Amino acid sequence: MQLNRAALAELRVQIAGLGLKVVPSAGNFLLVDLGRPAGPVFEGLLRRGVIARPVGNYGLPNHLRITTGTLDQTRRAIEALASVVGNTV
Repeated sequence: MQLNRAALAELRVQIAGLGLKVVPSAGNFLLVDLGRPAGPVFEGLLRRGVIARPVGNYGLPNHLRITTGTLDQTRRAIEALASVVGNTV
């Protein structure tokens, strides 16, 4: 439980630092509003070995669901997201 809270906190702060919006969450994932179609970001993350979940089928085509893992996995996901967002602006 503590690991999940720590990883969520890290993820939330770092994603906000990228200028992205995070929908409040009580689970083990964050819903991230990318402010643009999520498809290219999703694909970029996959190419970097990070799996997120697009949620366009829920009517949220600009959002990705990012689940927490260990702190190392979470940091790796953040690094990949920062790289992809920088390359898809």
